[in-house]
Amino acid sequence: MLPWRFRKCGYGLIIASVLSSVLGLLMANVFEIIPQTHTRFISMVMYLLFFLGIFVIVMTEERDEDEMIDSIRRRSIAATAFIALGLFMITNLLMSFLHGFRNLYSMPFISSLVTILTGNGISYGLRSIDTYIIIYLIIFRISIWNMRRQCREDSE
Repeated sequence: MLPWRFRKCGYGLIIASVLSSVLGLLMANVFEIIPQTHTRFISMVMYLLFFLGIFVIVMTEERDEDEMIDSIRRRSIAATAFIALGLFMITNLLMSFLHGFRNLYSMPFISSLVTILTGNGISYGLRSIDTYIIIYLIIFRISIWNMRRQCREDSE
């Protein structure tokens, strides 16, 4: 785990990637300063910076790391795993309905690989790792916020 001070670096990376992405796309599409062929490269670099920022935030310790925070981390990971399983099942059923049930008769990992390689809209987004890291971060932050709010109410 990284020290808690690195969280600011993670938020800085996220803000910088979003602002740079907007600025780069404006320069390429509106002002036409950057050739249109470079927008894919700009988007990919900014996406990687955004993902790195999220990863740094997830990997930082809390200022007051204790057993309760560790318990919240484990519960958040478990909740994220259940959400991932549910989304995986829903997208497989949805893709089966959309493709005329032909995926039900094939092996699940092959149909998942075909879906990922062909990039079928919503299914591709739900199967990428960054989606689940963001879900984990949201669940963990909400749990920490609830715990701190409850501790404040108990102390009053």
